[in-house]
Amino acid sequence: MSPVQTAVTAVLTQKFEVSPESIRPEATLESLDLDSLALAELALALQEELGVPVAEEEAARHSTVGELVATLNAKRA
Repeated sequence: MSPVQTAVTAVLTQKFEVSPESIRPEATLESLDLDSLALAELALALQEELGVPVAEEEAARHSTVGELVATLNAKRA
């Protein structure tokens, strides 16, 4: 698991109480029951955790966990 994927999983499980079993690359953030406020909080938490800017649009409801991880991996490269 990449450092970004580990960070995304940690934030989702600890801050949003998402079960680790539901955090799959194809899972949408909407399917994880994250509303618009939670998505804004997720973007901020990931920005703090990873040290890269994360726009709220990058953590959109239709985005999958895999897409979010790929976007953040590219920003860290």
